[in-house]
Amino acid sequence: MTPTNFDARSGLLAVDDSIAQAARAWSQPLTAAAAGDARALYVYGSALRKDFDPARSDVNLLLVVKALGQERLDALAAASAKLPRPSVGSVGARYRPLILTEEQLLDSADVFPMDLLDLARRRALLSGEDVLAGITIDRADLRRHCEYELRTKIVGLRQAYLQAGGGPSTAQELTIRAASGAATLYRQLLALAGQSDEGRPEALAEAVGTAYGVPGAALAGPFVARGESSTPEDTVLTGRFAAFLAALESLIRAVDALAAR
Repeated sequence: MTPTNFDARSGLLAVDDSIAQAARAWSQPLTAAAAGDARALYVYGSALRKDFDPARSDVNLLLVVKALGQERLDALAAASAKLPRPSVGSVGARYRPLILTEEQLLDSADVFPMDLLDLARRRALLSGEDVLAGITIDRADLRRHCEYELRTKIVGLRQAYLQAGGGPSTAQELTIRAASGAATLYRQLLALAGQSDEGRPEALAEAVGTAYGVPGAALAGPFVARGESSTPEDTVLTGRFAAFLAALESLIRAVDALAAR
């Protein structure tokens, strides 16, 4: 049965001790700068997946604070400026911290449902209180946000193709670029359909295709293009780009139709 809404009660996960310890150590200057306003520190997103690869993905951190006035913002900014960041090509985890107030989190589920659903469904508490446990995301808000993201993606791809003058090389570049954020969007679409969102990006694309009656291979095109070691023939490049756009159109229609249910 398709859920009517989503809550965060079952999304609290365990995290590998090595990841947790390293994340706490790296973010210690931030939590110290937050002082008494710190409410919770989380790891969320891909770092909690079985196939997490630190060479490809960042470790996402969320620091929740009571308030974020200018004095506290300045203290956190000063601490952030001193945080260690790996140089290009170096080995080691890359951290991407996000700092929000508790009020922002609890009052933003209707306008940022995709972002908060990621937090609600896959998070590990490193310190503090699980303030995310009280979040509920309405299915109608999630459906609307998914449709917005899909429409934005297809408009952007078409516009970029036109501005670049088209052609196979442009098609290839834009197809690869479309991989950015696609896996996250596919996970939200699967959540919207009441299905599991596990698996690598290509598997997510196939699952979305099955759930919405859209060619999964076409939706997986950006991931395939990104992983190729050599460039295919021109007809393959343009054909794959066209198939991806057509699949997005079909997916938009399918998601739009959910509004009437």
